Amino acid sequence: MIDHKRLPQWLRFGRAALAAGLALTAAVVPFTATAATSVTLMAEAADTPPGFHLADLWRYLALHMATARLAEWRFEPAVGKGSSPDRVEWTFKLNPYAGGEVRRFMRPHMAERIFGVHRPITIEARLYLNGEYEALVEKQVVIQGGPNDPDLAKAVASLTQDFLGPAGAYRTIDTGQRPAYAPR
Repeated sequence: MIDHKRLPQWLRFGRAALAAGLALTAAVVPFTATAATSVTLMAEAADTPPGFHLADLWRYLALHMATARLAEWRFEPAVGKGSSPDRVEWTFKLNPYAGGEVRRFMRPHMAERIFGVHRPITIEARLYLNGEYEALVEKQVVIQGGPNDPDLAKAVASLTQDFLGPAGAYRTIDTGQRPAYAPR
């Protein structure tokens, strides 16, 4: 058995410092590990833009959300509507336009497929964390539609960055600051 009173002063202090250091490490490490982990968000949609089936759209959204390269977030396609408490719900609304929509001589989807019509749409993304609604972001873009449309892919990645990025809308909820936009 060691008599701690007979140890030299520097060794007694070193032992106390070691114990304090271990306690501090135990308190800090779980916090650091939690901050370093990423949250997995499920990508789901209530409706589809032109050229998509709903099941294909969920995979497409998860893929292009990941191109925003946000380290704190991971994106997976949803397994069922509203199934995950951590999710982003996408909505696509066709905007009216002055393209002569008074008369139609063929079905709209057939005309879009044949002529490659670019349509203005409004894209909305709603964030839910732990089943609670957090924020909404929307953007208006002009797309052709379908999985090969570069404008739609760019819009999904851009909206994800504007939403969840370091200067995004979700970050401004807690701080009360306005997002910083780069000069155009």
